[in-house]
Amino acid sequence: MKVLGIESSGTRGGVALLESGQVRGSRLFEKGMVHGRDIAPSIRSLLDELRWPPEAIDLIACDIGPGSYTGLRVGLAAAKGLALALGRPLIGVASLDALAEAARDRARVLCPAMDAKWEQIYGAVYEDGRRTTDYLAEKPDAFVARVPKDAYVFGDALDQYGGLFRDVTRGPRELWDPRPEVVALLGQRLYEAGTRHDAATLVPLYLRPTEAELKFGKKA
Repeated sequence: MKVLGIESSGTRGGVALLESGQVRGSRLFEKGMVHGRDIAPSIRSLLDELRWPPEAIDLIACDIGPGSYTGLRVGLAAAKGLALALGRPLIGVASLDALAEAARDRARVLCPAMDAKWEQIYGAVYEDGRRTTDYLAEKPDAFVARVPKDAYVFGDALDQYGGLFRDVTRGPRELWDPRPEVVALLGQRLYEAGTRHDAATLVPLYLRPTEAELKFGKKA
């Protein structure tokens, strides 16, 4: 199976192509939220490099968040357009799952923690490869209270709230961003396990109202 992975939840983002579970190529974007500019050319570059026509893609996997609202919309729009144009299935992958998968060999208890802005953390707890909490968007103190002692904590929330995490192991920056090849791998696993998403109705995993919704609600 040939799988295209699209990751756009963070400040960088990227795309990757897998074949039979092996990475055949990947492109990481420049930092600075340039996903809309780089997604299509990067996919085309990878396909050209591998001499694959677009029709060779069997499955598209896309990070659906949580993360940057703008980045998620851009990435999912690109994934939907390709899926519908090629007639291929689309699977949404949570960014927190992608972070945990990349770190699964580091410790038994993993806690990816993303800076959600607005004085909140996006996060979850994973034990022995299984997620044991909901996907969360919480105040830092509330999230820290959930983190088990000696857990392996990683993600850009450590930049802002690192001082709140005690009695934990902190993961390196190389693990702080979801990677497109992991999104592709998890998308393939979900698809092979029977998961199906409707490309027409799949939406980002925001976990909370958008800023526009909050402003509209206040005015109302």
